[in-house]
Amino acid sequence: MPVITRFKSVNTMQKYPKIQEVEALPGRQLLVRFRNGVVKLYDCKKVLRLPAFAPLRKNDALFQCARADPHGYAVIWNDELDLAESEVWLGGKAVREDTAAYGRKPATKSAGKMVRKPAATLHRRSLTKTPKLTKAPGRKP
Repeated sequence: MPVITRFKSVNTMQKYPKIQEVEALPGRQLLVRFRNGVVKLYDCKKVLRLPAFAPLRKNDALFQCARADPHGYAVIWNDELDLAESEVWLGGKAVREDTAAYGRKPATKSAGKMVRKPAATLHRRSLTKTPKLTKAPGRKP
């Protein structure tokens, strides 16, 4: 139900995509794949300043234990430490959209147009590489 304030209406029931997979990266960053196929890079340095996340600041091995909640609602480290999917969704930087993750068929045939081939897996190396534009088979320009 929207909350009415003096200035504007705020929707408190916003739904965010659920988390499918999490990978802890060096530099206190998380590579997070959501169930809708979007992959985001989340920098945890901002939230690690909070007192609740002090154990993650001090213990690198604990930070590397990051995993997705079984129901997709958070990134979890242990029973006491978690990070909501909404924070990761809103604060993360989009790396790419993985269309194979949710069954959408990418357009691969077009008459002489450039098409982008989607990446199908989640790898650290792909953060530095972008999908190459290739010419679709067909007519010559």
